[in-house]
Amino acid sequence: MTNLNSDDKLQGFGDDPNLTHLRVGTDPQILEILTDPYVIYRSNRYAPVVKIKEVESDKEYILYISSTSLAQQLEDIRTFDGDGSLIGIKVAVNKDSDDRFAKYEVSVE
Repeated sequence: MTNLNSDDKLQGFGDDPNLTHLRVGTDPQILEILTDPYVIYRSNRYAPVVKIKEVESDKEYILYISSTSLAQQLEDIRTFDGDGSLIGIKVAVNKDSDDRFAKYEVSVE
């Protein structure tokens, strides 16, 4: 069986075990989105993510985007200008409280 993650067309996609997920808190973090949404397999389930770069540290992470509040705002951003891509867009992301299930707040930078 061919490993699809080694296919040149999929370079930059797949589950990179060296990337950790970004934990979002109540303070806004400026992020540059590096990929459009894709899924990875972790913890015995598939999860939608985007690869991002934290602008301040220049460190790359994955950002889980399964939360409805985050997904809807990213979809609004993705479709706003008509090109249908999130790649290269810089956003400020934070949660509206310290609660584990707090809603995400997203704004374009």
